[in-house]
Amino acid sequence: MLKSVLVHLSGCSGNDRAIEIAAAIAQGANARLHGLSALNAPESSSTEHIVSAAHMLAESGKRAHLELRQSFSHEHLLEIGARFEIEVTSRGTDGDTIESLVREAQYHDLLVTCCPTQGQSLPYELTAWQHLELTARSRLPHFISRGIEGPPRRVLLVYDRSDASARAIRTFLAQNPLPGARCRLLGIGAAANQKSLAFCSMRDYCQTQRDDLEIGCLPGSPRRVLIPYAEKWEADALVLGIPSNLGFWSRLTGAIPLDILQRTQHDLYLVG
Repeated sequence: MLKSVLVHLSGCSGNDRAIEIAAAIAQGANARLHGLSALNAPESSSTEHIVSAAHMLAESGKRAHLELRQSFSHEHLLEIGARFEIEVTSRGTDGDTIESLVREAQYHDLLVTCCPTQGQSLPYELTAWQHLELTARSRLPHFISRGIEGPPRRVLLVYDRSDASARAIRTFLAQNPLPGARCRLLGIGAAANQKSLAFCSMRDYCQTQRDDLEIGCLPGSPRRVLIPYAEKWEADALVLGIPSNLGFWSRLTGAIPLDILQRTQHDLYLVG
């Protein structure tokens, strides 16, 4: 069930595209759309360390620039809402971005954010890792747009036999945020065998939700083979689960969603 969509109004490069995708999802589901922007509170004057006037001026300039960019995102959201004829609300808040989004997420069914590709992001934007942290902490399905394309037309449902990947696929099919997309169930890792009970069970379930589902399996190390496969199949988005043990070690050694955000332009639909 998809009744309310939350979009982060970050003001980043590509955020307009993320807003448009969120609006298209809301329109298709007859859901309401709410936008939220967050500005980190300025440092308190009571801090013990000495801050130079030049530093304070620079920080003030950065904050003013971010506030201006976020105001443009609020305006674009209202314009898109009128164009799509959907219910739209928005507000801004002071405080940590992730904390603000996590608090607001409990009142919505889907979170949409923008994570620009490498080289396009600005210092004040959430990093790729912070987008994964946001997914894990919000406990909300999280669509990450790269700010390049419109709503995805080709989607890979990635199943590795884990509870996390199964939950992500079931949630995506239940919400159906991209009803017109071409979908392919892809078994990887421990699920890369079309005759295995786990893969057959997932295939049968998915086919009850989508008659036109495509099927495929991909042997080999998931981290080594998934990205080349997604690029060859020309996927616009991948549906992935976030493991419950995602943490500092994953940050050091890597995780598939992090690889995709850092090395590709694919959108992601994540469930933590």
